[in-house]
Amino acid sequence: MNSLGLEDSYLALVKDNRIVDSSLHESASVISRHCALAISASRASVWMSQGDNNVFHCLSLYSADKDTNESGAVLEEKDFPRYFKSLSTERVIDAHRAHYDVRTSELTESYLKPLNVHSLLDATIRHLGNVVGVLCVEMVSEERKWTKEEQVFVTSVADFISQRIIADELMRREETYKALFDHTNEGIIVLSDGKCADINPSLCSMFKGSRDDLIGKSPVELSPSHQPGGQPSADVAMDYISKCLQGEPQNFEWVHQRLDGTQFFADIALNPVQIAGEDTVFVLVRDITDRKDSEEKTQIAKEKLAYRASHDPLTGLLVRDQLHVYFDKIKNNNTVNSGAASIALLLLDLNRFKEVNDTLGHATGDSVLVKLSNCLGKQVSELGGYLFRLGGDEFVALFDCTQCSETVDEIATKLHKCLKMPISLDDIKIEMGASIGIALYPDNGEDSHELLRCADVAMYNAKNNDGVTSSYDAQNDMNNKRRLSMIVELGSGITKNELILHFQPRIHLKTGDVTGCEALVRWRHPRLGLVPPNEFLPLAEMTELIHPLSEWVLVNSVSQIKRFLAGGYSVPIAMNISARNLTDSRLIDKLGTLIIEENIDPELLEIEITESALINHPQRAVENLNKLDLLGVHIAIDDFGTGYSSLSYLKKLPLSTLKIDRSFVKDMLIDSSDSVIVDSTIDLAHNFSLTVVAEGVEDQATLDELAARGCEQAQGFFIGKPMPIDEFERWLDDYYGKSQRLAS
Repeated sequence: MNSLGLEDSYLALVKDNRIVDSSLHESASVISRHCALAISASRASVWMSQGDNNVFHCLSLYSADKDTNESGAVLEEKDFPRYFKSLSTERVIDAHRAHYDVRTSELTESYLKPLNVHSLLDATIRHLGNVVGVLCVEMVSEERKWTKEEQVFVTSVADFISQRIIADELMRREETYKALFDHTNEGIIVLSDGKCADINPSLCSMFKGSRDDLIGKSPVELSPSHQPGGQPSADVAMDYISKCLQGEPQNFEWVHQRLDGTQFFADIALNPVQIAGEDTVFVLVRDITDRKDSEEKTQIAKEKLAYRASHDPLTGLLVRDQLHVYFDKIKNNNTVNSGAASIALLLLDLNRFKEVNDTLGHATGDSVLVKLSNCLGKQVSELGGYLFRLGGDEFVALFDCTQCSETVDEIATKLHKCLKMPISLDDIKIEMGASIGIALYPDNGEDSHELLRCADVAMYNAKNNDGVTSSYDAQNDMNNKRRLSMIVELGSGITKNELILHFQPRIHLKTGDVTGCEALVRWRHPRLGLVPPNEFLPLAEMTELIHPLSEWVLVNSVSQIKRFLAGGYSVPIAMNISARNLTDSRLIDKLGTLIIEENIDPELLEIEITESALINHPQRAVENLNKLDLLGVHIAIDDFGTGYSSLSYLKKLPLSTLKIDRSFVKDMLIDSSDSVIVDSTIDLAHNFSLTVVAEGVEDQATLDELAARGCEQAQGFFIGKPMPIDEFERWLDDYYGKSQRLAS
């Protein structure tokens, strides 16, 4: 049957007086027979729940070959859970191969095969948003693909049955329904041609008008111009009504407007019905303003509780627990650059606060805390940070350094200046000030708990030394168990050969040749794993361990030079020495001995010193550097621009290389100040006839720009990261290929 014929058949069905004048149970036989004959199906049946939506009872099953109706069969969800699940999620199930369709296959053994059913076309019957039954059309003995028109037909009939559920209830309990219509708290509208054709008294109460006031009005006239989401009410209402008239019941929340202009929230259910042959919409309106108000009040209460749990009741500042939450949030959002601090934690302890409490009373002390918190909170916020009150007179300021335009020291200075501002209390002016301890992530700790402990150590160091601020220094931390343990274990680690060297290549920017590599020491701790140098080198420099450690690096660097030569590469190695090495002749004497004993070219070894290494004992340092020069070893100034040396040192020292610190190189393309420093350093080095090496090159653009500016050499992750020896030798092979090896 074509779609037009199915439409006529549907219209005939809904106009059939046998259905209209009888209950749903009685009319099920008419509906099932009509459906089977309309689409030439073998069988059609109507299944409905009877109070339990998990069990469907067959009201009528029509068999075309027998022209008979039967009833009484039962389908239970516990037996066919997948089928019931499909009914709950799909409007129609078009299973032309029902034995194999995942939605209906579990019916095969107990239902389909015994009845020789091959194809199913099931449409769900819904009532008030729930699946209460199913209209089932079946093909026996053969498979059949259901057309779109047939699917629409059975869906429409199922919707009609949904409407008939209401009609059946009306017919069975007309008086009860009349009382329900007139006295229910839900408003009811019968919508015809987009206008209110009928309403109940509850709807009149909702809209504060009489029946005459409301009949003939459209839902749009009873709504504000726009809904809360910003959509025009007219457009949205038309969309809902149109879908409903197409056979799709609608359920949604809506804001209506009473005749007096006030508004209320409503839950709306639209169901399409045919009344006297006309398409109408049955509308249920439930005022949910109280529920919305309750939800809003509950939400407000939750927000207040959450605020109280996370904020100090006196100052309104975030509490200690939130410090850890905010720290983790910043940490997770940041990608920490190598060697750069990304989070700063400043612990502030007020000066003389106890005197205020003891002299003026706790109420005055609380007033001081509130005024200081307001001032300090504003300052911290302007600087891009977060302020927390730990309790008493202790506060913490937390900063994401990657987002701050000022240095940590500049921030600390401004915070202290803020706390030094006089506070007026009645006729008294009080000046507080504070001691500030600074700890940085990841330098001083991996989490906020450790940073807070380190900041506390730094704060007490500032307080004990009459200072304003103090940054965490492990030397001042007598409670650093890891530090104390590592000092003891480091000496043993050197003796047991637990140290290893990693090598980072250095290349010539014009030729691309490898001009050398930097030896970087690591510690393979048997318990802690691979320990980076920033954890154990400062400990070594604090003790005499720096000498055996540096000697170990020297001996192994010389051994590696010989290994390179044996493998066909002439690769100079640069090693760093500390200020204590530079003022002690032991390492230099050892180097002289090694050069002779191992018969190596001293030019294959470069000693790197920092500017700060020259400060404490400049005369002794210069003497030892001259000894190194006499040995024929190259000498480089490392991290140039970050120390305190004067230009006079450059002309006094026997230098061959000047290395630009990575802090200037990494942002030289975007930071004009860094760019100027790089240019000035290159010019300065060339004026002293020094080779320039740029550290920390991370991309091709920076490499090209350095070459264009006259920088001779560079190193950085873009060229090659620090690598263990085996990996570094593979890198050399890949970089050069066999053709570049020296002749043996």
